[in-house]
Amino acid sequence: MLIEDLSDAVGRYVWLQRRLAEWLGAPDGSGATAAGCDDASDGAQRAAVLVYLHGAARRFAAHSAGWEALLADSPALAAKERVRAPSPGWEELDAALSASDRLAVLVRVVLPRLSASLERFAGGLNDVAEAAEARFCAIAAADLRDLGDRGMALLNRQMPESAQREAAETLAQRLAGLSC
Repeated sequence: MLIEDLSDAVGRYVWLQRRLAEWLGAPDGSGATAAGCDDASDGAQRAAVLVYLHGAARRFAAHSAGWEALLADSPALAAKERVRAPSPGWEELDAALSASDRLAVLVRVVLPRLSASLERFAGGLNDVAEAAEARFCAIAAADLRDLGDRGMALLNRQMPESAQREAAETLAQRLAGLSC
């Protein structure tokens, strides 16, 4: 892979992981309770979702720092200028969404797209020249699988399957142009 292309890709991952950390770590602006929960379990379910989102935010912040460390430090490549959104629309992730909506978007929309992107990126890396990027890709991919598994289990406890599909479809339409 050309160094410019590699720097652009790494810069997009820096930006995206940083943005996801901010979005997931934002307070639940809606005041809504978890969809599909009865009154007795609302508080516990909501707390479990918020703890999961906070943990995911911390993991994305760590990923952002890891990707940033991989940016080329050559002045000719202007690494800071390469840290930008992968596609228009990522700014549309609205911090005012309820925690349960953020969970649904993360598990059903963002993680699958980000996982597919990392898989494509890793497939184009040179085994020798880009070994550090390949190692970090493997770490990030494993973390995304873990986040996805834990998030899906939480989502399944919180929302019926039909509500999950409906929320994911609605939010996926709003975020249709997102790419990594």
